[in-house]
Amino acid sequence: MKKMSISASVSVVLLLICFVPASAQQKKIKVIADQDSGGPQGTNLLSLLMLLRAPQIDLLGITTISGDQWVESATIFALWAVEQTGRTDVPIVKGAEEPLVNTPREQEAREALYGSYLGWHGSFNPDAPNAKLIWMPPGGYPKMKARPGRAADFLIDTIRANPGEVILFCAGPLTNIALAIRMDPEIVGLTKAIYIMGGSSRGGAELNWWWDPEAAAITMRAPWKEIVVSPFEAGAEIWSSEQLMRRVVQAGGPLARHVKSLYLDVTPPAGTSLWSMMWDELLVSALLDPSVIKKSETMYLDVDISHGPSYGHTIVWKKADDIPVFFLPYSGPGGPDRRKWMGHLTPPVQLHPASVQLAVDVEKFEKIFVDVMSH
Repeated sequence: MKKMSISASVSVVLLLICFVPASAQQKKIKVIADQDSGGPQGTNLLSLLMLLRAPQIDLLGITTISGDQWVESATIFALWAVEQTGRTDVPIVKGAEEPLVNTPREQEAREALYGSYLGWHGSFNPDAPNAKLIWMPPGGYPKMKARPGRAADFLIDTIRANPGEVILFCAGPLTNIALAIRMDPEIVGLTKAIYIMGGSSRGGAELNWWWDPEAAAITMRAPWKEIVVSPFEAGAEIWSSEQLMRRVVQAGGPLARHVKSLYLDVTPPAGTSLWSMMWDELLVSALLDPSVIKKSETMYLDVDISHGPSYGHTIVWKKADDIPVFFLPYSGPGGPDRRKWMGHLTPPVQLHPASVQLAVDVEKFEKIFVDVMSH
């Protein structure tokens, strides 16, 4: 029997490597999704479907939270999402129903004092359903049940079981994250990165942080190894549309019929729309391919927790490029002292740098969205 030459052996090895699927060659990204998964349509559910179908993602679990809808219905739709994608191996764990401090009654009192405004309040909407009300997803209630236990405990246990590997994908109010931090602060250093949809790059109100300001403050003040924030303004660059959903349906795949029935065969009730900004889907896309973000900037983000008229608004601190230029008569005879100014222009001591997304490659985003949704 002839011995195989060294060059032939190398050729065989290379040939075998070529036939190994790309997903097996590349290590999957371990993710826990913390999500106010209201449904059946919208940014919450579409982002979950992306996470559940993306071959690059090892989704370790989904923890639910109130926000756009109350947590009871959010949990039902998260369970429904895993069944629609054939991913019943992914555990669902119900999280907190209420914010840490904020309440609907306090919100109403603030608006009575400072003036109400017409805008999305999520489960704090004046006509929001009762917190315990659930309704049936299309096709019936999910057969799968949520895993017993609390979301904060699941977050702690899963991060500790996978030290340095887990990315937290946070696309709702940050109550569960804040509870986990308070229960076990060491998980912050054991987490690979935290990706957050929330806040504003310009300052002001955004639902996820406005709904539970104390939780957002606790989360943003924790010393994570990496903080990526997709603010309201970034998601506002991209909208779902009939044209985009037709591309998903035409591409085929396991979700084609699901998308067609929910987006192309539906006439929404008066006063509602099927189309919205794609905030959460953008965060998934950035996790899969960071180049979808054309521009980002390092900022230090905090939240106003003073319970005044700006309660829940984002506070933004950005490093100045240089000291201000002074009008000569007011500068003093010696001119400005640059060293003292630069020593003065320092970030708040309680905050940590975050990479904040500012501009999106819309064409690339849409391609990622269609590819993942048709996978």
